Amino acid sequence: MFLFRSPRQHRPRWLSCHRKLPSRLLPLLATTLLLAGCDRALKPPTVLYLASGVDADQRINTELREVFQERLGLVLKGFRRLHPGTSVQMAIYPEELLLQAISRRSRAGLEPDLMLIDGDTALKLRHAGLVDPFPASPDLLRSFDPALLDRVRDANGRLAGLPVLLHAQLSCYDRRRLREAPRTLEDLLKRSSSDQAVGLSVDPFNLLWTAGSLGAMPALDKAASGRAIAQSDREAIERWLRWLQLSSAQQRITFFASQPETDAELMAGRVAWIPCRSMSLPMLRRHLGTRLGVAPLPDGPNQQRATPVNRLRVLALGRHSSAIGRARALDFVRYSVNPLTQRTMTTGSLTVLPANRFVTLPMQGSAVLNAMAVAQEQGQQVNVLVALLRNTDTPLTGIQGLLTQLVFGEASPAASTEKLVRILQRQG
Repeated sequence: MFLFRSPRQHRPRWLSCHRKLPSRLLPLLATTLLLAGCDRALKPPTVLYLASGVDADQRINTELREVFQERLGLVLKGFRRLHPGTSVQMAIYPEELLLQAISRRSRAGLEPDLMLIDGDTALKLRHAGLVDPFPASPDLLRSFDPALLDRVRDANGRLAGLPVLLHAQLSCYDRRRLREAPRTLEDLLKRSSSDQAVGLSVDPFNLLWTAGSLGAMPALDKAASGRAIAQSDREAIERWLRWLQLSSAQQRITFFASQPETDAELMAGRVAWIPCRSMSLPMLRRHLGTRLGVAPLPDGPNQQRATPVNRLRVLALGRHSSAIGRARALDFVRYSVNPLTQRTMTTGSLTVLPANRFVTLPMQGSAVLNAMAVAQEQGQQVNVLVALLRNTDTPLTGIQGLLTQLVFGEASPAASTEKLVRILQRQG
């Protein structure tokens, strides 16, 4: 649950210590306070209340909280050198429940000062009037790719939040069982047929990477954006769905209902390879140690690239901060996106990519950083579709049900293609 601002505190003693003093003693009091460090006394500690959303494919548990606190500590340590006396109270909340939670708290004037959330969630909160537009200067905006900023602009062009980090979708594998990760879908199927178990999730956002590898992404984009699709587009979608159904028939490929279940299978040693999220790497490392291998997701035939869904994380402003809290929150955001801080967060955690485009990373000798960089490039192909799907939960629910029926053989690829096109076109 969230930790929110406590009720208004009593007036600090230093604000009322001069009451009822004779006027002749005031100059003496002023001198004494200055000599005793009154400058520090007049600046009480600042507490920022930070709410962090967690995607549905992560479980909120002790391990996840430790990861979040560790990542926050990387930033806060340096920030306190510039702003002594600042502390951050962070609470974690399921991303899909943020809209209801912030709405409820807003009515009581208890919103957090800052929210570290998914870019699409920030847009929903902005549309509902639950976050203030971010007042970024032109100089600050030049630090980001314009396409990245467009992902978090509302209908009036205002920013729902400022981009901070990217969570990449990757391959994770057990080095004891695989010497290297499969580079293509064909290679992935070969590994599964040689007694190397593969785990996949039927969650749409965790399975869309295969649509790019099989050449279906342009057709899906057309349908979701409301454009007419040709017979060749339907055939591309059907090829993708047929591959999914044929994969599910393989003895050593298993589809799981969620990403946490898929992660658990790798940690338990029951599968050798899975798609994974970069934010899950600390947990996977704790269980697998040096056995954990990380690589980009497999591409398809004819140089068709995988389309991982990389999640954009932004810092958004709550509406009910005090003047001091808002000023300190803006300072914290600006500090978080400067190149040195972004580089420290990336190299210190090996779980995130920087949003600031001017950050240079030491790619040499780091398989994880290289894999995340490839994922960032691959994922640019799927941004449009993901933004369209996240406008509402209805298409995602329908698509997940469709994929579940497909992989368990309860629907044909042809019938699933027509149903998927109808779902996407209604979205467009």
